[in-house]
Amino acid sequence: MVLQREPAGAVIWGYGTPRATVTVTLCRDQEPIMKKGTRVKADSNTWTVVLDPMKPGGPYEVMAQQTLGRINFTLRVHDVLFGDVWLCSGQSNMKMTVSQVFNATGELLNTTAYQSVRILSVSSTQAQQELEDLAKVDLRWSKPTSKNLGHGNFTYMSAVCWLFGRFLYDTLRYPVGLLSSSWSGTPIEAWSSRRSLEACGVPRSGSMPSNLKIGPSHSVLWNAMIHPLRNMTLKGVIWYQGESNVNFNRDLYNCTFPLLIDDWRQTFHDGSQGQTERLFPFGFVQLSSYLSGEALHDGLPQIRWHQTADFGYVPNQRMPNTFMAAAVDLCDRNSPFGSIHPRDKQTVAYRLHLGARALAYGEKLIFQGPLPQKIELLADTGLLNLTYSQPIKVQRHDDKIFEVSCCSDHQCKWLPAPMDTFSTQTLALNITSCHDTPAALRYAWTPWPCEYKQCPLYHLTSTLPAPPFIAPITNPSPGYHSRTAK
Repeated sequence: MVLQREPAGAVIWGYGTPRATVTVTLCRDQEPIMKKGTRVKADSNTWTVVLDPMKPGGPYEVMAQQTLGRINFTLRVHDVLFGDVWLCSGQSNMKMTVSQVFNATGELLNTTAYQSVRILSVSSTQAQQELEDLAKVDLRWSKPTSKNLGHGNFTYMSAVCWLFGRFLYDTLRYPVGLLSSSWSGTPIEAWSSRRSLEACGVPRSGSMPSNLKIGPSHSVLWNAMIHPLRNMTLKGVIWYQGESNVNFNRDLYNCTFPLLIDDWRQTFHDGSQGQTERLFPFGFVQLSSYLSGEALHDGLPQIRWHQTADFGYVPNQRMPNTFMAAAVDLCDRNSPFGSIHPRDKQTVAYRLHLGARALAYGEKLIFQGPLPQKIELLADTGLLNLTYSQPIKVQRHDDKIFEVSCCSDHQCKWLPAPMDTFSTQTLALNITSCHDTPAALRYAWTPWPCEYKQCPLYHLTSTLPAPPFIAPITNPSPGYHSRTAK
């Protein structure tokens, strides 16, 4: 397995006989280098120790010895590495395995260089109350193999999780631990604690939509698949979910998602005795495009917007220390798993790892596509001028992807605003079709804004697409801040 490296201390815990003494010893080459002692709590039959912070590397052996009177009992865990531990969660796009992605054969064979990336996959289980420990796991801590990376469709190992960890390892060059805990077709309510749902005014469990693959009641996956992990020391979390909320409590997602993040952070911080950072890095995938009745009209664009707490970018005031991989241009019309399950998980994972490098590791790099910093109505020209704080690449002209809200007598309608002239950081839109008052502007506000990697706007050098946005024209800025990590 992989335990969290310095500056945090890894938490080791287990069960024992009440009031027995437990000694945890860390050994390297059979030589003890650290010992920690504690007693088993009588009320819970559990014990916990926090190891001193360790530099990345290994292998080590962790030995736990229980002593009660003259009776000793010892457990050993071999081949333990110290590195960064990331939790991956969400619904089916996180659940998709390496055998389901583009170039699956090549990806499954590409494990030799990544034996210091260790993987664990949690079984799909529900519980009505918060569990202290996992009921079961599909895959115990393991080294990656072609068999356990591609065990079957929507089983293990999560492709986004694995590929994210692999990209990170290529950068960090030290061990990475990956825990996958996801379930297909699940709404955010199942992954949220009761307290966070109540804080958002979410109606109590009852009518779940029939299109969900299970009709899980609120908090059941939080209880069984997340809460039991809370004692672990983590580096961060990545999340891919939202499709099941397109038509279920969609208008609450701008509350439920930020509060899920905050609640997970508080729970893991407390559970690890303060070793997991209170504001640990949390990354997520902004939903891609798909073709189905439920995605039509405004539902999918609204969820994409709510994923950012209605800011259009992260981090922001409501979602500090978060990063986002935009996937609006990664559609897959011919996916054998349905267009809702695009197969290019490599680009998703690559964009996620850029965010992690910026937010979690402090690298100065671009991790999000361009958003307009200023929106100006050029009087008497019929043009709307957008100023970006990043250099933009106009990959192609599009007459429909920008839309202007044209208003008269409190009646508004969205009209196309064709792209006109552009420079390195500016773009003019033709809004002569609006004969009344232009009140707002939106971009990529459809379920399927463009074909695969063919959106009109990207960052000049990073191949990152401009994310969807909606903004009032009366306000010169939609609140954009620099995408470069501070």
